[in-house]
Amino acid sequence: MIKVSGIFSIFYSVLLLSRIYVIAGVYTLPVDPSLIQMGYVGVLIMVAIVQIKENNYKITKHIKTMDAAILLLVGYWVLFGFVFVNPPMEQYTKAMVLRQGLFLATIIATALFACRNNYFAEVISVSFWTIAVVLLFQFITNINDVTQIDIRSILNVSSRSRVNFGLGHYNYLGMLCSCEIILGIWIRKFRGKNKLSLFVIALSSVMLLGSASRNAIFGLIVFGLIEFYFSLEQYAFRKVYKFIIQVSIFIIVLMMALFGDNSVSLNGLLLDSNRLTLFSVALPTFFKSNRTWIGLGLASGEIYGQNLTPYKTYWLDNGYIYTLITSGYIGIAIYVILIILFLFNYWKLKNRNNAMGVLAIATFSMYLFSALFETTLFNGGVLLNYLLLPIFLMLLDNRFMIENRKLADLNEVTK
Repeated sequence: MIKVSGIFSIFYSVLLLSRIYVIAGVYTLPVDPSLIQMGYVGVLIMVAIVQIKENNYKITKHIKTMDAAILLLVGYWVLFGFVFVNPPMEQYTKAMVLRQGLFLATIIATALFACRNNYFAEVISVSFWTIAVVLLFQFITNINDVTQIDIRSILNVSSRSRVNFGLGHYNYLGMLCSCEIILGIWIRKFRGKNKLSLFVIALSSVMLLGSASRNAIFGLIVFGLIEFYFSLEQYAFRKVYKFIIQVSIFIIVLMMALFGDNSVSLNGLLLDSNRLTLFSVALPTFFKSNRTWIGLGLASGEIYGQNLTPYKTYWLDNGYIYTLITSGYIGIAIYVILIILFLFNYWKLKNRNNAMGVLAIATFSMYLFSALFETTLFNGGVLLNYLLLPIFLMLLDNRFMIENRKLADLNEVTK
C-alpha cells in the first residue's frame, strides 16, 4: 500500500513538472494546466479529510506565524483582486485573480499539508530531484548548446553568448539552475552528501553559466556571501577577526554594485535593460495618477510592458516597483510587512538552529535580490515562487527552533 508521503511526493512532482514547462512556454500540455493545479489541491484536501477522520491529522496551534503570512498573502489578493479594482483594468485584473488564486491555493495547500504531516524533507527532496530530471533531459536533448557556452563573455553586456537548452528564456533557465543549486546545498547539508546530488549541482552550474543570466548568477553570489557571513558565528575565531571578515564581505558586495567592471556596473545593468524606464516613465505615471494609495490595477507584467493599459509604463522589471504601481502604497505596505515577518522569524530561527536559520536567511535574501530585476515578488506567474514559497512558509513553523535539527529528523517531531 502506498504511504501518504509517497502519494504526496508523486502528485507534488507532477505539479512541479507541469509548472516548469507551462511557465517556460516551450511545451503544450494535453490537459489544461489549471486542472492539474486544481486536481493537486483537491487530492491534498481529500487526503487531509481522511486523515482527520482517522485522527491522524491534528489541527495544531504552533504555526500562528505561518497563518499570519497566509492571511497577508490572501488579504492582498482579495483587496486588489476584488475591492480596489480599477474599471479600465478590470479584464486584466480578472485574469490575474484567477492565476494568483490558483497559485495561492497551491502553495498554501502544499505548505499546510506538508507541515502538518512533517514533510518538509519531502518538499525539499521532491523539488530538487524533479528539477534535476528536467535539467538532465534538457541538457541531453540540447547537448549542442554546450559548444556555444563562453564563460569569458558572461558579464559582457554587448557580446555575451547565451544558450537556453530548450527552456524558453535564458533568464528562466538561469533562475531554475540557481534555485536547483541552492536546493542541492540544503539537501547536502541536512540529508547527507552523495555523488549524485553533487553531479546535479555541477550540471546546474554549467547550464547556469550557459544562460549568462546576471540576475541568477549575482543572486547565487548573494546567497553564498550571506550564508558565509552568518556561518562565521559558529567558528572559534576571535571577534576582531570575525568582524574584519564580515566587514570585508560587506565591502565586496557594495563594490560589486557600485564599481566592478564597467560591463556589470549598476548603471550598465539599468541602461542595458528596460529598467531605466521604471524611473523615467513608469513611476512618474504612477505618481501623477489619483490612485497612489491603491495602485493602477492588477495586471501581468506583459500587459503593462506592451502598454495595453490606459497608462504609459512599459516593462516593470522590478518586483517592488511593480507592486507599488499595481497596488499602491497599501499593497507595497502589505508585502513589506510580509517580508519583515519572514526575516524576523528566520532571525529567531538562526539564534535557535544556526545552520538552518542561516540557510533560510541566505535563501530568502537571494529571493529578495531577484525581485530587484524581475517581477518575482510573491507573483503566481513566476516558477521561483512555486519552488520556494512553500518552503518559506514551512520555515515559519516553530518546530524548527531546535538546535541542529536535521531535515530527516523532523519526521520524528510530534505535533
